[in-house]
Amino acid sequence: MPKHIPSDPARTILLIGASRGLGHAMAAEFLKKGWNVVGTVRGGGTRTLLHDLADEHAGRVEIETLDICEPDQVAGLRQRLTGKMFDMLFVNAGTTNNETDTVGQVTTDEFIRVMLTNALSPLRVIESLDDFVEASGLIGVMSSGQGSVCNNTTGMREVYRGSKAALNQYMR
Repeated sequence: MPKHIPSDPARTILLIGASRGLGHAMAAEFLKKGWNVVGTVRGGGTRTLLHDLADEHAGRVEIETLDICEPDQVAGLRQRLTGKMFDMLFVNAGTTNNETDTVGQVTTDEFIRVMLTNALSPLRVIESLDDFVEASGLIGVMSSGQGSVCNNTTGMREVYRGSKAALNQYMR
């Protein structure tokens, strides 16, 4: 998350993955600074913390449905956003797996799920939506200190660490 969020009621962030956790906290902080938020939640019709923010900040929060691992949903979001421009695009959506599973223990399907969600899909979202960001705008992703190659001293969360290291490399 940016260290300093300028206060400006005319600014809007497109926040991918804003239903809970860090994404929800980011949405709340941007709203506090006067920004408008277009945030995504995964489908399923379940009410999320982002819906509560939308109720508290009438007219300043729009909620879109998106599973970043589904290219047709990314294309649908792109179509729904036609005509809008954003000051920031931030991809927060991500996942993890069992923290004690080593690369040797994790199933191939689970490995692919984590890598697809944390490394490939954020880049696909950015490539699909980057032209909705103002020329002076910012594009970012949620990384993790666990994606650091030099900071891996515990050996835990191997697949998650690898997915965030891959994301960091792709964003360079």
